[in-house]
Amino acid sequence: MNKKAALILEIVWLVVAIASLTAGIHKTTKHGFSESYLFFIMALVAILVYSFRRHLRIRRKLEDDKKDSNSEK
Repeated sequence: MNKKAALILEIVWLVVAIASLTAGIHKTTKHGFSESYLFFIMALVAILVYSFRRHLRIRRKLEDDKKDSNSEK
């Protein structure tokens, strides 16, 4: 996967997390936690996926930078 697509997917997961959290808070205030807990679970999953993808992107960038610096020598 190219770098731009990976960054876009990372941003999409962040947006999903924020939207799920916002929907969960709204639904909790209107109907109670028993009807909104799935939104919070989805927000948690989206945050975990976002964090994982971000970690992978940063690690790959560092590896690419290391390869580039080694090839210049």
